[in-house]
Amino acid sequence: MPFKNLSSLILATATFFLVSCGDDVQPTTFTVTIENISPPDLIDSERAQGTVPLSPIVWAQYEGDNPMFENGDKASLGTERIAEDGFPIEMSAQLGNDEDVINSGIIISPGGPDAGDALFSGESVSFSVTAGEDDKLQIITMFVQSNDWFMSLGDEGVRLFENGNPINGDITSFMRIYDAGTEEDTAPGTGDFQKPVQSATDVDLGPKEDEDIQFAQDRHPSFVIPAPIQIMKVTIQS
Repeated sequence: MPFKNLSSLILATATFFLVSCGDDVQPTTFTVTIENISPPDLIDSERAQGTVPLSPIVWAQYEGDNPMFENGDKASLGTERIAEDGFPIEMSAQLGNDEDVINSGIIISPGGPDAGDALFSGESVSFSVTAGEDDKLQIITMFVQSNDWFMSLGDEGVRLFENGNPINGDITSFMRIYDAGTEEDTAPGTGDFQKPVQSATDVDLGPKEDEDIQFAQDRHPSFVIPAPIQIMKVTIQS
């Protein structure tokens, strides 16, 4: 699966900040694990054996509003680059310029069939954050078998504490699939402009559209789109 090699770029662009903590709750370290569980023939395509590879994961620990996107608004450049091509660098820069972002990073695959950065079926990655009571978590990754779709922890991310207690367990149910609205769509695993049939360095090739971000299934009710829980598993432990 073609993606740019990001290892050196991540070291140069990932931005880290001081951790904020609530007055009454001790800071807690959370380990987040993301696994690609998509089975062969999940989608009707010969590409990637019908699995759904995921682009490098971008994550953010933040307070306030979702720093990555707003459902119903136009996609930022950072969101567009992930949704169309799986490239995380612009999103990393976007998060670095957001004063509500406490910590952020890019997590690449340990090495898929092409020794690249995509997260293939059966692979998993983990990262840790140390957070306070008001902090939230958001992740974003490309639904690779698409023109411009991405997956994220809902519109507002996930709060890391509930009633003063750190959360634990499976949070995959928060994941949603969005259409960024920046490139014309074909059904998953089809067409000439989805990433699996492009080169590693191709950027912004498909026919453009100018729509707001929307849930992919709402925009394309006739498409057969797997549920996030069929594609990935996201767990958090404190």
